[in-house]
Amino acid sequence: MDRLRVSRNEAAFMIGVPLAWAVLLLFHPGGEADEVYLSLQDEVTEGLVVHIGMLIFIPLMAAVIYLLLRGIEGTAAQISRAALVPFVVFYSAWEVLQGIANSILVDEVNGLPETERSTGIELVQDFAESPLARDLGVFGSIGTLGLIVAMIAAGVALRRNAGAPVSVMVLLVLSGFLITAHPPPFGPTGLVLFVVALLLFWRSQSAALREPATTA
Repeated sequence: MDRLRVSRNEAAFMIGVPLAWAVLLLFHPGGEADEVYLSLQDEVTEGLVVHIGMLIFIPLMAAVIYLLLRGIEGTAAQISRAALVPFVVFYSAWEVLQGIANSILVDEVNGLPETERSTGIELVQDFAESPLARDLGVFGSIGTLGLIVAMIAAGVALRRNAGAPVSVMVLLVLSGFLITAHPPPFGPTGLVLFVVALLLFWRSQSAALREPATTA
């Protein structure tokens, strides 16, 4: 049980990363997938800041999940750790294309003369809907599946091998689905649910450590 303990610095990191990411996502530009240019036309800076920030938070979130599973053995834990790799690689690649590249393209189209802008708008939309860049495209789908599998497997591992309450497993699964649908309110809500799952898990571990002293 001692190996599942976390230091104060580790706990601050594991709580701070998802909460900071949730705050960042509150500034995610809105809009429709079939009108990418109109969605980003006046929010290029916000789009760049949010999606560049995503490239920082994606590996940090993977590190948080890895720390959560430290000392946990079993097949589910191994699957969760392995699934973090495609999450980081492919979700980051998708963010570069769908988030950063689209924002740069929109900024370039904003600088075109009115007579050429319609062509630029079509180019932006065609790029956003390409098989690699679109929301359900190759990179996005693999990255999304990676995080969802990692969360499901982590919940199962904590339940089976660390005595976590069922609520922890349920919250982790929900958070995985919501985080990957990252614009607000979905992403921020999922990240908050992840923090709640952490706190419930740590409380259950503390209760388990106190139990022998109580029953002795």
